[in-house]
Amino acid sequence: MIVLDSFNNTVFIGKVFIELQEVASTNAYALGLLGGNVLPPHGTVVFSSRQTAGRGQRGSTWLSESGKNIALSLILYPRMLAATQQFYLSMAIALGVCRFLQQELSLLHEPLIKWPNDLYVQHQKVAGILIENTVSGSQLSASVAGIGLNVNQTAFENLPNATSLQLLAQRQFNLPETVQKLCTYVETAYFLLQPDKLADLKRQYVQNLYQFGVPRHFVRTAGNTPLYGYISHVLDSGHLEITDCQSGQPEYFDLKEIAWT
Repeated sequence: MIVLDSFNNTVFIGKVFIELQEVASTNAYALGLLGGNVLPPHGTVVFSSRQTAGRGQRGSTWLSESGKNIALSLILYPRMLAATQQFYLSMAIALGVCRFLQQELSLLHEPLIKWPNDLYVQHQKVAGILIENTVSGSQLSASVAGIGLNVNQTAFENLPNATSLQLLAQRQFNLPETVQKLCTYVETAYFLLQPDKLADLKRQYVQNLYQFGVPRHFVRTAGNTPLYGYISHVLDSGHLEITDCQSGQPEYFDLKEIAWT
């Protein structure tokens, strides 16, 4: 393990930077730090270029070629948010990663957020986010935000829907520089987690949603019933609003209640 005093271009993220040569999961490692006697500083980054058992939404695994990609977890204390507002943290992290991708890929592509917080470019997944929160009373007390970003990997066995920065930009990326740039954009979005800025955060998140307003087929996981509709809104709770194209009526779904087809 290497602990660095790093990142000159941020206010708080990455001021403590823990680099692991190999780890099962950066999120699991970060959660272990939160369980210790001394809490790590706000903005601590746990990074590894070799993660052997990364996790994603719905219990999926994040497969990554050693030394080619970014797996990092941010330790945060978003105590300004009520427990009922925790999806705003998800919006902020996703928006920060999206803004980073938009900058790196310039006008060549249009990175978008696939609800709730995967990042897609040209209908292919380039990054995923997994946030694990701790609640104390009615407030968030601590959060671990895991980000997996495909950077220089160019072959994805049994993952036809995956892509990477190198495939999209047709050039290689320096991993340490990319980590710092990514964290800078995430920090900027994190600063939107203030009472007078939450509406703007949500507006930007919705504006950058993948397939927003586009009629498409979904499947309700309860009963495995089809739904042809379009994404019309996201609630503060994080529930996805899909308007049925036939009836014109909105329906609301949590993460495991709707599947894309």
